Amino acid sequence: SSMGTHGLDRKPASELAQQICAENGIDISKHVSRQLDFDEINASDLILTLEMAQKDFILLFFQRLTDRVFLLGSWPGKDSQKGNIKDPMGGSIKDYRKAFETIDRHLDRIIPDLQNLFG
Repeated sequence: SSMGTHGLDRKPASELAQQICAENGIDISKHVSRQLDFDEINASDLILTLEMAQKDFILLFFQRLTDRVFLLGSWPGKDSQKGNIKDPMGGSIKDYRKAFETIDRHLDRIIPDLQNLFG
């Protein structure tokens, strides 16, 4: 599932996000943003963020989840600034493409590990 840390709730994905996803065969036209949900966060086995600031925000309110919150770009290793994936919101189409490609590359990298861990 997907939740945001910037307070936007029930907003559609940006036009650029929809365009880049469509170019890659993914339809997010019905996606709407959601704020962090206390119950869902607490029930999560793994929480992946794009940026360290997002991780820090989550841990500010959910301190006991430090063993479950990681940067996507660093997982399963130790978090580092190199693991940050810049949120393209408000950026150019180039920024959205770069973010998509980076997220896609990391998902391809970690999906086998996730399947081994969580079935």
